[in-house]
Amino acid sequence: MRGWVRVRRTWLGDRGFTLTELVIAMVVLGVLASIAIPSFLGSRNNSYDKEAQSSIENVMRAAKFHYQSQGDFSDASSAQCGDTTKLAADLQKLEPNIDVVASFVSSTNSRIVSVQAVQTWDSTGGLLGCQGFYAVAFSSSGSCWAARIILEGKYLASGSVSPVVVNAQLNTSNSAIATWSALAVNGNAFGVLKPQTSAASGDNSNGAVAIKNACKAITQSTGSATTISNYIAPSQFYTSWRDTTAGGIASSSSSSSSSSATYAAGDPGPGGGIVFYV
Repeated sequence: MRGWVRVRRTWLGDRGFTLTELVIAMVVLGVLASIAIPSFLGSRNNSYDKEAQSSIENVMRAAKFHYQSQGDFSDASSAQCGDTTKLAADLQKLEPNIDVVASFVSSTNSRIVSVQAVQTWDSTGGLLGCQGFYAVAFSSSGSCWAARIILEGKYLASGSVSPVVVNAQLNTSNSAIATWSALAVNGNAFGVLKPQTSAASGDNSNGAVAIKNACKAITQSTGSATTISNYIAPSQFYTSWRDTTAGGIASSSSSSSSSSATYAAGDPGPGGGIVFYV
């Protein structure tokens, strides 16, 4: 045994790794890290986003139960559409596992959901009552997720302004999906506010801190349109979480344009409303 060790040491000598070998090893490790780290971070952020979406869905389910007993989204004690503190308390009783807060309170994590009930109007300016509901939650990925329910109404403000808009589903291989996208003004819709370094997409150019501060229902439920405010415009709501994640620039096969068409600000969007920013 000792003889074999002596022969092996004689054959290898005192040679270690050469500089070239070390460089090659470092390059290989760098390549592996460049592949593995983004994949890990992407999976982690997806998990964070799923948690925020799940919290919102639970609160939306509670809001629908509340609507069935109340007749609208107003709170049970005062029947006022704007008293979100009482509305949050009502929904908290129905969903005790989520921290439901009033619309003026920012969500700081995926287990805190900020809520707001809103009034809607018809095409002639007639008030339909408290027929809209928004739920907002902040994900540890840095994104603010929002969902809304509109049970009746075409506008979020009187005088035929701020139309209720839903972008078409991106998966339009099924004609029934395209038809539903055109009709899905009322019902559930989903949006996301992501931190951006440029205004090249349909989100915004603000950083993570601004997103977190704006992640409250009173900000995300305005229904109005501007290029400077830090919220999700009506034209940036989609019919599913999946399309919200993949979307950014409005496109639709159910409109008169082609399925790859893009829309400039001021043009009619895929849901029939005006695209406020792209």
